[in-house]
Amino acid sequence: MKSRGGSSSKGKKASRTQKQASAPPPRKSALFVTISGIRGIAGKDLTPHEVVSYVCAFAQMTRAKRIVLGHDARPSAHWILPLVEGALRGVGVEVLFSGLTPTPTLGLLVRMLKADGGINVTASHNPIEYNGLKFFSRTGSFITKEMLAGLIEAHRLIEAGEIAGSDRIGARTTLKDPAQHHLAALLKALPPRVARSGARRLRVVIDCCNSTGAMLAPRVAEAYGATHKTIFADVDAFVFPRGAEPVEENLKELRRQVIARKAALGFAIDPDADRLALVDENGRAIGEERTLVLAADSYLSMTKRKSSIVVNLSTSSAIEDVARKHGTQVIRTAIGEANVLAGLEDSGARIGGEGNGGVIVPAVQPGRDAATGIALILMGLQARGGTLSQWNEEFPSYAMIKKSMHVDRDLMNRCIARLPQSFQGASIDLSDGMKASFPDCWIHVRPSNTEPVVRVYAEGRTPSSARELVERAAKALQ
Repeated sequence: MKSRGGSSSKGKKASRTQKQASAPPPRKSALFVTISGIRGIAGKDLTPHEVVSYVCAFAQMTRAKRIVLGHDARPSAHWILPLVEGALRGVGVEVLFSGLTPTPTLGLLVRMLKADGGINVTASHNPIEYNGLKFFSRTGSFITKEMLAGLIEAHRLIEAGEIAGSDRIGARTTLKDPAQHHLAALLKALPPRVARSGARRLRVVIDCCNSTGAMLAPRVAEAYGATHKTIFADVDAFVFPRGAEPVEENLKELRRQVIARKAALGFAIDPDADRLALVDENGRAIGEERTLVLAADSYLSMTKRKSSIVVNLSTSSAIEDVARKHGTQVIRTAIGEANVLAGLEDSGARIGGEGNGGVIVPAVQPGRDAATGIALILMGLQARGGTLSQWNEEFPSYAMIKKSMHVDRDLMNRCIARLPQSFQGASIDLSDGMKASFPDCWIHVRPSNTEPVVRVYAEGRTPSSARELVERAAKALQ
């Protein structure tokens, strides 16, 4: 019997089956889940479902009763924060809400308040369309590799419906002015030195990217003897006025302001205030790599006890020049703040960080901290006198190229495994991707922890030597 439309019901069924068979496969998520937290494009990869699922997994993995919750100034925080808070309170966790909070401040609050963990809603230096969740252990540090494995397993069980909720509703406590606690910890660990007789207060310009740096950086500048002008400090805008990374191409206004105001230097901060870049008195962006170099020199000049410097594999060789000046050594780790922190703990070193502008002094807070960087740079410049460019020129300059290459995620590891063949005669380190080191240059190639790209960092005495290494790597990755 025919249907009204002239086709049989059997034909309709076949047609439906055909459509189902030809439907495209589900899109593979580009959500990154690493020791740096989870991160992806908000609403696309970082979906409401993933936010709730991972937050519940974190609460389950830590068996938390109290968690500190903060965020940076991305517009997607408006829908992500209620989900995070609701998920935590829904499984019986008390939320200690710190509001707009630098990532290092949140870690400090976890430790100070003896919370069971922390979550900062931020994608750090990623573009504004990204967001993520940075997870902290009860020590105030990022979660370890072992905790990450526990988080992934808890997430799997939640997705399978094997973990029950709670019949208790968690409370909410709002924390007032969390930045004051960070400043107090900084002043205790790094007491400001008495200014040289007749020395003027340094004039500085601070670019806060309309985000969390505005909550703390101006106070740090004042506490360490500087007058300041802030730019891009509208924390209510929830719009970044420049690119999120504090790299040269994003610092045009800061460079202009430093010259116009005849400032001693400029500070540029990323959206969650764990990275710091410098602009000298001539309005020249001297590179985020030099932040840790000068901060380490300042710290080691002030301390009477020697300390190793712990950095990651991609940090500039100029850090070895600092170590030689102070008669100490450099210890290198895999990329990732958690790996550097593990190296600091294992070695007992008191300063370290990453060449992306991340300065770590565990006595202040076990994590990269722009506020600590600001304090050390101001203290160093005040103690020695002169200009920032003169200080910077005391250490050799190296040409560094930082490049990101899009390689199919499924092929990344295979492509990187082929790389050593292209760098015969080099010292090869395979602990994190591949680093090939020659006497006067090196290249490091690895999958990003935060974006679907391969990171390629190369450094040499000249731009041409670094460029040649990058070209070799690019050919091998094709």
